[in-house]
Amino acid sequence: MDVVIRPLREDDLDSAERICRTAFGTFLGLPNPATFMGDASYVRTRWFAHPDAALAAEVDGNLVGSNFAANWGSVGFFGPLTVRPDMWDKGIARLLLEPTMSLFEKWGPGMPASLLLGKAQST
Repeated sequence: MDVVIRPLREDDLDSAERICRTAFGTFLGLPNPATFMGDASYVRTRWFAHPDAALAAEVDGNLVGSNFAANWGSVGFFGPLTVRPDMWDKGIARLLLEPTMSLFEKWGPGMPASLLLGKAQST
C-alpha cells in the first residue's frame, strides 16, 4: 500500500470532516460514529486558520486521513490527527506526524509540540 502525504486542499474538507467524525465516533463507540461533534467543525476551522499546516494522507487517490498543525508562538499544537477506521494500524498516523514535526522545527528549532485533540490509539 502506497501512502502519499500531501497538503490538504480545500476540496478535501468534506472528506476530511467525515473521516474526523467517523474516526472519533468509532473510537468512542458511538452507535452512529458520523454524528460525533454534532454540527461543530474542527476540520474546517483548523484548515482556514492555517491551510499551509494542514496535511492529507491519500491511498489510491482517496483521502484516508489528515492532521493539522498550529504555531501558537512558543509552542506548536497538532490535531485533530485522524485516520479512516478501516485504515487504522497501517502506520498512516505516523506518516502524517513526520511532516508535522518538520513544520514545528521550521517554525522554531526545539519548539515543543502538544496534541490538541485526541488520544494515541494507533500509528
